[in-house]
Amino acid sequence: MRDDDDPLIGKTIHSNILIKGRLGEGGMGRVYLAENTELIEKKYAVKVLKRELTHDPSFKQRFYDEARHQAQLDHPNIVQMSDYFHVGDEYFLILDYVDGQTLSDLIDSKGGKGLPEKQALSIIAGILAGLNCAHEKAILHRDVKSSNVLVEKNGRVRLTDFGIALQADGTSRTAEGKTIGTPEYMSPEQLKDSGAIDHRSDVYSAGIVLFEMLAGRLPFQGASFQAVQAQQLTSPVPDPRAVNPKVGKRVAEIVRRALQKSPVDRYQGCLQFLKAIERYQRRGAWKYVLLSACVLIAAGVYVAKSMILDVPLMRDSIRTASHDYNSFCREQQLFLQNTNGKRIADLEGFSDQSELFATRLAANRANMDVAVKEYRGVIEHMTKFNHWTLSRVLNEQDPSPNAAELKPVMAADYNRFTATRELPSRESMLPRCKALGWKTG
Repeated sequence: MRDDDDPLIGKTIHSNILIKGRLGEGGMGRVYLAENTELIEKKYAVKVLKRELTHDPSFKQRFYDEARHQAQLDHPNIVQMSDYFHVGDEYFLILDYVDGQTLSDLIDSKGGKGLPEKQALSIIAGILAGLNCAHEKAILHRDVKSSNVLVEKNGRVRLTDFGIALQADGTSRTAEGKTIGTPEYMSPEQLKDSGAIDHRSDVYSAGIVLFEMLAGRLPFQGASFQAVQAQQLTSPVPDPRAVNPKVGKRVAEIVRRALQKSPVDRYQGCLQFLKAIERYQRRGAWKYVLLSACVLIAAGVYVAKSMILDVPLMRDSIRTASHDYNSFCREQQLFLQNTNGKRIADLEGFSDQSELFATRLAANRANMDVAVKEYRGVIEHMTKFNHWTLSRVLNEQDPSPNAAELKPVMAADYNRFTATRELPSRESMLPRCKALGWKTG
């Protein structure tokens, strides 16, 4: 559609937002440049979501719930959302306007040679910092890719396009079953089951972006969604040095760790990923620290390692467990809602609606099983850490949602496993959801 034919251009919405022109179009919708009619110097990027994502009757409440959460994201590396609303059938997101270029355009400008290592690491550090802020608020991006990263003229990196288009059952699919996301950047688990992902899926996608910056191209490419999906699921973990020999060996190892097929084998959070990069950047200082550590007695070395190196890993493991437990409780809440919906549909004789709710109930059960499995895996993994230091980290104050209530639960499950080798079960986890503020019956 040409700008001349676009009915939104020149229109004022929400009383003071004047649409000036179109900036582009993406998977979620069209993006426009707008200005505040009361503060002319204030510019916005206005996103209008595609109708195919919004026509589901259940979308409206989901849109406002998700947008309300994302409006909390106030971080230097995230494009701030200032408003969200719908007018008729049009759903709008009002974002700060960023004067810069997309990371994908910056990569393309290098003609396939990739960015200098120092620049690539600086950019990915900003991306990871922004993602970590979102993950601390239990918000996933779901579509991390170079075209969703803006690089300002001063070099500042800003993440945009956080996933808003979700079904009421929590899956990132449209009503027609189309997966939302870009297969070249999607994690294996996202390609297999979009409803059963956690923050480690964003870790994988960030790893793809880092590979792309260093190599000048994506690791997995194909002519169709299915071709790329097959590579993501079955091809060996890629090595950027195979494309660009100038990439340092340790940097390549960082990339490969982020791109492990199983979430358990990856960095357990964006903070852990970021710390690995910072350690590499400070490698000279670390060599001095390690040399000095050689004079410590064996027990002292162990304690120093636990306190200095393992603490970020422990925090990431705790965050992972927290996410898994909240996912379990959320799915149980959705299960109850869908059970009630099916009951009403059965009473009213609406067979199509009853079938829809039955499908959602099956998805809820499967997602709960995945969340239990992941939570049990993290509790088991915690035994690899120093017990004293882990106990100290579990008692730290944490701003993450439900952290104060969840940490004692995790500590109890950890202590029970170390004493009896008994892992948490669906039955033992369910009663605690109510104490965390989730409706469970």
